[in-house]
Amino acid sequence: MSLYNALTRHVLAPTFDLIRGTHTMKRLAELEQSQWLPRERIEELQTEALRRLVTYAHLHVPYYRRIMDERGLKPEDIKSTQDLARIPPLTKQLIRDNFNNLVSEGFPRHDLRPGNSGGTTGERLQFYSTREERLTWAYARWARSLEWTGVKLGDAHMSIRQHGPRRRRSSEQLLKRISVRLQRAQMVDTMTVREENLSGLVTAIQQARPRAIFSYPSALALIASYVRAEGKTCPHVRSICLGGEQILDRQRSVIREVFGSDPYVRYGSNELHEVAGQCDIRGGLHIFAEDFIIEVVDDDGKPLPLGQRGRMLITSLHNHGMPFIRYDSGDIGSLLPGVCSCGRGLPLMSPQIGRTREYIYTGSGARIAAMDINVAGVLPPGTVQYQLSQENFASFVLLVVPPGHLSADTWGLVESRLTELLRARLAENVSVELRLVDRIEMNLSGKRLAFISKVDPAAIQAQSDLP
Repeated sequence: MSLYNALTRHVLAPTFDLIRGTHTMKRLAELEQSQWLPRERIEELQTEALRRLVTYAHLHVPYYRRIMDERGLKPEDIKSTQDLARIPPLTKQLIRDNFNNLVSEGFPRHDLRPGNSGGTTGERLQFYSTREERLTWAYARWARSLEWTGVKLGDAHMSIRQHGPRRRRSSEQLLKRISVRLQRAQMVDTMTVREENLSGLVTAIQQARPRAIFSYPSALALIASYVRAEGKTCPHVRSICLGGEQILDRQRSVIREVFGSDPYVRYGSNELHEVAGQCDIRGGLHIFAEDFIIEVVDDDGKPLPLGQRGRMLITSLHNHGMPFIRYDSGDIGSLLPGVCSCGRGLPLMSPQIGRTREYIYTGSGARIAAMDINVAGVLPPGTVQYQLSQENFASFVLLVVPPGHLSADTWGLVESRLTELLRARLAENVSVELRLVDRIEMNLSGKRLAFISKVDPAAIQAQSDLP
């Protein structure tokens, strides 16, 4: 630990907590201890927090009071995480339809913090979190998971993610600037990660020499591909932390080649902040179980066995301003059995995380997760940027940014091989059109998705209703 690390941990950060009126460092110390507890004790802590949350929600949140009363539920009926299934999932549409009734009655308005989801699915979700959740609980989770990657508070790092403008009071803006300065952080909005800016971004990395980089996989892979193509070099980065998108093997490979370290996978969202992350074993993701409960269910809401992929329902245990109980995040994943060899008692989930909109639907009503289709396997070596789009049940378009000059015969072979692959996997007579493009466009949250579906949800439902 350097002198600045020690100064940050023991003097600067606690002083900043005092000025800001938060308890981040105290919470961090608690998390550093609780991660080593036996799984049974961690589950007991979860249950205690869950009971407090449900009791609070029934007393102060009109939406939860109504749905519990309609079902004849009392707070004391929710005795364990298994009892959560008695409360229906909270979907994004339910949040939109019941927004005001989801806000806690009497909760201090100055402690509520408005936010919105990244817009990966094309439409942003408005919500509230609390000042305490953002500045104490979430920051502490982030700092602990940073330690798992060998990086300490005060180490220089770069964040290449969505950093859009956020309304803040002038005092909060000042505190934010101070916080960024103390953390030795450099913020890069992912919307600026475009071909015309890559040279400047590489220069910024070379000059900053960060010990850690946080990024969406597609953004950092684009930068790394540019470095490799131009024959440039970047400094070794101790910790590469990727999240927000499914990480493709080719992205991982070029990032590892350019920055000299194997990426860590993290999972979170704007609504929930940090939810899970990898330790240096780089196996499953440790769920931050002191703050969250994650269930994996099928389309009918029934729990799925460990290792089986399904819809993820997440309960945030400490956001009392606008509680998210069994929040259907739109993500698909699986829980893993056992414990990590690192010795932490935290439960594990698979790093293979997709989205419910990343299903390929067939004309017969079947569906297949897009992450299970190996599109990269039919592409020429060196191809990093591509996007498969399902236009309708029978047709697909593959956009590819070519890695160099290749013959028309090569691309014709790619198109035919992908067509064969999709026909075999979907058991349908589908067509594929390949288009070579200069860039893959970003969505609202600054991500370049490897798969998008243009199939109308109403058409999917109509197809599933056929006899």
